[in-house]
Amino acid sequence: MNESRLAGERGFTLVELMVTLALFAFLVLISLPLTRRWVESVHQRNAVGILIDGLGRAKAIALRDPAALIDPSTPVAAVCLVKGVISVVVADTQGISCTQTPAWSQAMPSDASVLRQWDQIPLQCVAYSERGVPLSVRVGGMTCTQSPLDIDVGAEDAYPVSLP
Repeated sequence: MNESRLAGERGFTLVELMVTLALFAFLVLISLPLTRRWVESVHQRNAVGILIDGLGRAKAIALRDPAALIDPSTPVAAVCLVKGVISVVVADTQGISCTQTPAWSQAMPSDASVLRQWDQIPLQCVAYSERGVPLSVRVGGMTCTQSPLDIDVGAEDAYPVSLP
């Protein structure tokens, strides 16, 4: 009677359960590097979008020239990267500084770095004249660049960003 009752029962044996768990653990170990690369790729695309948005906003503000500056060597608007935050600042009667209240700002992904393309020095700022031309000037103690930029995140290849 015991044999017929055992033969009719259905379920998993301990060996089947252990094999299933081992396969699941193996798949998880294989997927972790792929997941990490996927997250880095998403962070890089987000950083690129934020930077391009900030550069576009700064250039648009510079072309509108709200402070009515007419000196082509004077920055009208600037994009600043300070403590992981991209911000757009606009010149007023006292000039322009990356510490003034921004017209727009957005936090960058924490694992993203923005570097000048030619020498791989971290970005401080990009300043635009009233004609929308990037200037090589100092804005509030920060050195602004005219160089194209690279966005690096983890093991991803650097993503080049040209200045608009």
